[in-house]
Amino acid sequence: MNKGLAMNRRKIVLALAFAALAASAGPVFAVAQTPVPAGDSAIFAPRLVPLAGVQNFRDIGGYRTLDGRHVAWGRIYRSAELSHLTPADLTAVAGLNIHTIYDLRSVSERRAEPTTWAGSGAPTILTRDYDLDLSAMAGLYQGTPTVDGARDAFVNLYATFLDTQRPQQAALFEVLLRNDGASLYHCTAGKDRTGLATAMILSALGVPRETILYDYELSNRYFSGVNPAGAADASQARRQAGTGRLPPDVAAVFMRVDAAYLRAVFAQIDRDYGSIETYLDQRLGVDADDIRRLKALYTE
Repeated sequence: MNKGLAMNRRKIVLALAFAALAASAGPVFAVAQTPVPAGDSAIFAPRLVPLAGVQNFRDIGGYRTLDGRHVAWGRIYRSAELSHLTPADLTAVAGLNIHTIYDLRSVSERRAEPTTWAGSGAPTILTRDYDLDLSAMAGLYQGTPTVDGARDAFVNLYATFLDTQRPQQAALFEVLLRNDGASLYHCTAGKDRTGLATAMILSALGVPRETILYDYELSNRYFSGVNPAGAADASQARRQAGTGRLPPDVAAVFMRVDAAYLRAVFAQIDRDYGSIETYLDQRLGVDADDIRRLKALYTE
């Protein structure tokens, strides 16, 4: 048989096999939309890192970029807060070669739920002290809260993130440009501030916006808002404190993401800066040379 034909058939078989595995494995696997660039290797890779005490811990690798490359697997991770890592979790993440964690949370969040990844071999944890400004959400608690009002409030909140999260995002890009092993960044739920940071990183790497929106909405699969194993009841009480007075359907909006939030951010960037590249340069200090270096480091 022709060698090229045999290899193509092998790829097709692998694709079908891994598609079946992904379907049967539920949320543990997510499709890497294009083949991993390693000859005739599998076209899927684990996106979610399944942990007992941490939600939404996943790899952002595998996505095709506009220039036909792919974001490298095993280099950049995102997650929810890390205060309930179990011993088994620590064993699992020890093999990921994560050298640096950037904690996007505010001072009060870090004090309430400190990261438990410590000891010999633990990553360096970097943070920036700030107070989380939620004034954009204040109107939601006036009058009768509605689902549409909650979504509008999140759109407004994301607009403020372009300013309030700018220093944290700029520092995160500095971490990535240093290329000191794999990196992990996170906020509390790993969906809003972390989702926006991921959008900026994938944009810099040349990933199409629709793919970025796809990755962003994976938080609806990987974050439930319910206590992970080993978390104290007080943890969930703190997480739900701001939504306890809201109707259940409105409170549920806080546990999810909506592509409309991120689309609004991109629209604002396009309107104010003309392009994501100009925004990255002028607001985050990530210039054309930095983008070239990021692509060299994190795409294949």
